Amino acid sequence: MNVVVTGGMGSGKSFVSSALAKMLGAENLSADSVCRELLEPGFPGHSLLQKHFPANYFLNNGQLNRPFLRTTIFSDDTVRLQLDTLLHPLVREELLSQCLEAKKKGDNLVVEVPLLFEKKWQSDFDATLVVYADKKTCLKRIMERDKVSTEAALTAMACQMPLAEKCKLTRWLVDNSGDPGETLAQLNKFVHKMLGSEFLELNKKRM
Repeated sequence: MNVVVTGGMGSGKSFVSSALAKMLGAENLSADSVCRELLEPGFPGHSLLQKHFPANYFLNNGQLNRPFLRTTIFSDDTVRLQLDTLLHPLVREELLSQCLEAKKKGDNLVVEVPLLFEKKWQSDFDATLVVYADKKTCLKRIMERDKVSTEAALTAMACQMPLAEKCKLTRWLVDNSGDPGETLAQLNKFVHKMLGSEFLELNKKRM
């Protein structure tokens, strides 16, 4: 079974994805990690950016100037759209390839995709889990993680679909606003419910 985990910035998607993968005995895959690899020199994403982005987006050694790119995409919608148009088809192709490979092996796979609903990729997976956290908590986490100001964190959050809207688009939801132990307890319930419904039904269809 391929389970996709999504949510808002600072909601704790990576923590939930990792914990869920351990519970399911599954591999944990991140769309962001795939994207970072694609942007390494010699990979398709890096080659595309070299063709379409000016030289100031790259360092002298040919590496992508990631801090500059990150700042720019959150302040310039045109640049963000151009980057998404170039990279997201490559990311989706790689995710689908790994999902197919996992199914061939009969393995579970947990995939973290931040922009799942924005890109309408939810039908690529067997089950969707949204990670929720209140705005104050998300804001604090972003500021501490990225070492940015409140204004910068709010600007970054505004680039995504509101978390409240994402919560309306899924049957499965985990509130990660509080203690990690509370989140793990919710995940445990999710796993048991999922194993008793979608997971079993899906495997019946495969038999």
